[in-house]
Amino acid sequence: MNLLITGGTGFIGTHLIQELQKFDHKIHVLSRNPTKQNTSENIQIIKGDITEPSTLPKALSNIEAVFHNAALAIDSGHKKEIFNINVTGTRNLAEACMKSNIKRIVYTSSAGVYGFPNSTTPIVETSPKHPINPYQLSKLQGEEILHEYKEITTSIIRPPLVLGKGGMGSKVMIENLKQQKMPYIGPGTNIVPIVHPFDVAQCLRLALEKDIKGEIFNVVSFNCTIQDLFKRITNKLSIPEPTKHIPYSLAYLTAVFSEYLSKDPRLTRFRLKTLATNRVISCEKVKKEIGFKPKYTLDKTVEDIIQSV
Repeated sequence: MNLLITGGTGFIGTHLIQELQKFDHKIHVLSRNPTKQNTSENIQIIKGDITEPSTLPKALSNIEAVFHNAALAIDSGHKKEIFNINVTGTRNLAEACMKSNIKRIVYTSSAGVYGFPNSTTPIVETSPKHPINPYQLSKLQGEEILHEYKEITTSIIRPPLVLGKGGMGSKVMIENLKQQKMPYIGPGTNIVPIVHPFDVAQCLRLALEKDIKGEIFNVVSFNCTIQDLFKRITNKLSIPEPTKHIPYSLAYLTAVFSEYLSKDPRLTRFRLKTLATNRVISCEKVKKEIGFKPKYTLDKTVEDIIQSV
């Protein structure tokens, strides 16, 4: 198939390209700066921008399906820019697909649309939606926009915390653990859902191949306690495990003040809730309906992310 990927130079996008290269697809990548991208025999870089509608018709010429990964993924500030890219940009792309008679989109959303219920009850695709920041809300609105276009079959994939080699989240986590700047918030026994980018990429590909109705799917590699994650990482690196515990209420206040007083806060409410509240996400639907099988366990993911340092 002739496929277009938006956000192909991002963390998930680069893994998706590697996944699709294993199969018989012709890959086109939409990029604002095509001269800076590495090209290969099976990849064509096309200059374009989802916030510039006039650039999209050429990029969509002869395309059969679109993977929409492009997004501004930040958890504080820049509200106007977030909505311009993630919401208006998504509508621009959907409109262009309609005009180009493209009937298939696979959209990378976020499990952030559920918010953080602080519960061990598994979250399924129909669970209540409680986005807590502009990024999470923009991803939910992106889903709603795509559902308006009934002529297009849209599969929606919702990954939680994505950890893998080369990811910024992995690098920051490991660096803080090495510098003993990563305390537990509360007891450290809370459960977090994690997905490896190659598992996300596998899920995106399967959605294109097997989801004929246009469904919403959670994608998760595993759920584990934050303590188990930190212990595995520190053991592999032969560094001390965190021993300090900070009360959640104190950390929350710190995050609130950080968001209001700093343009680039180290701690935000989103990061705090991601690492310090209970959230169990079920991906039974995607396993049953399109045959997704996660390839990354906790141990395999840790082996992978420690290569980031």
